[in-house]
Amino acid sequence: MPGSGVSEVESLAELNEKLAAIDQAEDGRHVHGNNTSIGFDFAVEAELLAPLPADDFDCGITLTPTVRRDSRIVVRQCYYSVPARFIGGQVRVSLRANELVVFDRNQVVARHPRLTRRYHYRDNLDHYLEILLCKPDALAGSTALAQARTDGSFTATHDAFWAAARAAHGDAKGTAAPADTRPSGAGRHGRRAGGWLDEP
Repeated sequence: MPGSGVSEVESLAELNEKLAAIDQAEDGRHVHGNNTSIGFDFAVEAELLAPLPADDFDCGITLTPTVRRDSRIVVRQCYYSVPARFIGGQVRVSLRANELVVFDRNQVVARHPRLTRRYHYRDNLDHYLEILLCKPDALAGSTALAQARTDGSFTATHDAFWAAARAAHGDAKGTAAPADTRPSGAGRHGRRAGGWLDEP
């Protein structure tokens, strides 16, 4: 804000860089009456501090939403996709300042940038591959597919996976697809989805 003394930044990373520069400048400062600098004094005291814990401290809010039948969870009136195998169950969520992390026990199963506007969606098409294994026609004509093709998140690997499922079981239904047709990499996150993902 101009004139307020508060720095304007474009991202959290830029803010952290500014704070690191301030810390570095403070290390060389001398408190009135001291012959040694702040940085020197801290270096001496650091050896007396207890070691940091092995696990990172989770500064997020812990929530336990239920996974809806469209393979989404609702957090603060925003919708995020999770892998389809969790439909009907509860997952543990860490809602952080700039991201949302979904856990099954202690394993991370989904990670999304945090949404800031109500009723917006954040979908990862890889979370729906298990649905395509048994229902290849679910993707055809969906808004999710159109948007994913536009933003590049529906890759050639995803296209090959979908084509293999349709070839094995037809467009209407199927039971299982060959294991080697599953994409090995995680896709990028999409935005508002449609088609079989449209249920609010």
